[in-house]
Amino acid sequence: MRFLILGFGKIGKAIADYLKRYEIGIVDSNEEALKRAKKCGFEVYNENITKDPIINIMKRYDCVISAVTYKFNYELAKKALKAKTNFCDLGGNDTIVDKELSLHEEAEKQEIIILPDCGLAPGLADILAAFAYSEDCKEIRMRVGGLPQTPQGSLKYKIVFSPEGLINEYVEKVRIIKNSKIEYVDPLTGLEDIKFRNKLYEAFYTSGGTSTLPKTFENKLDYLDYKTVRFPGHCSLINPLLKLGFADKEEIEIDGKLIAPREILIYLFSKNLSYESKDMVLLRVTAEGERRKIFELIDYEKEFTAMARTTAYPAALSSILITESEIKGAIPQEILIPKLITKKRYLKRLEKKNIKIKKKIEKI
Repeated sequence: MRFLILGFGKIGKAIADYLKRYEIGIVDSNEEALKRAKKCGFEVYNENITKDPIINIMKRYDCVISAVTYKFNYELAKKALKAKTNFCDLGGNDTIVDKELSLHEEAEKQEIIILPDCGLAPGLADILAAFAYSEDCKEIRMRVGGLPQTPQGSLKYKIVFSPEGLINEYVEKVRIIKNSKIEYVDPLTGLEDIKFRNKLYEAFYTSGGTSTLPKTFENKLDYLDYKTVRFPGHCSLINPLLKLGFADKEEIEIDGKLIAPREILIYLFSKNLSYESKDMVLLRVTAEGERRKIFELIDYEKEFTAMARTTAYPAALSSILITESEIKGAIPQEILIPKLITKKRYLKRLEKKNIKIKKKIEKI
């Protein structure tokens, strides 16, 4: 099989690590990134992913994996249709994902799969929710966070993925299920305490994590939500900053000049939250019905950051599964992946890459 990875940053490199036994191509506009990729023995392309020539490159591969920012994914999915090549991405934005899934009939016709939101959360957490679901299940709660192992500063946080994606999570409406119906709640609300290995953290609503689960499980579950995990105090500090209207406006006028506030925030986050500290990922998916089913992952930085590993490896595994699949279309992962692999085999494939997910069942 041949895989084309768009973007050779931290996550792109980790995707390539998972897929290294296959033929790999790398697309990036950064010459240094391409030099590193070439040293690894990968085919490299310095190509603009927004231009049509990328379609001819896509045609040479069985699957394209987008490890670039979410805003390109819908157009890239359409290019994959023209190339008749399977496509998956790391997602993170509900509006973009909904547009990708609208390509279902065309993807069926072109005999490819389009699979959005394949990272950590959305991604791994949502697949675990699907595996945990059963007919007696009434509620599913997902709690996920990427954090520094040694917190610094008042926010006690380190940028572990795109700052633009982080801002979206903090400012966009959050899709959940309540009383069996889809509802939208405000981000940075629903604050609660949560413990991992007896250490106290906080969790609160952020957007994107539930992905397509609310549409899939509406009228099947009484309740479903997703909250981001942070060190205590983070939410109370970040909330006022974002509520100033600083992040949700495209441009504001200051001294007669138009300035993009979101770009300022991205710059400030990148400069002030990018300190030297190894990271960790905390994940817990809890499904309750007649019994309580729990999936839990605590992962620490190793060769790659914990965020890169736990985002890239599920995406890479999904890319293999869809390339081997006879099912075609633009399909939510919680519907597709359980049809392609059993829970036991899925967890075992990740465990081979040292992503060790513990599972337990409790009486209620």
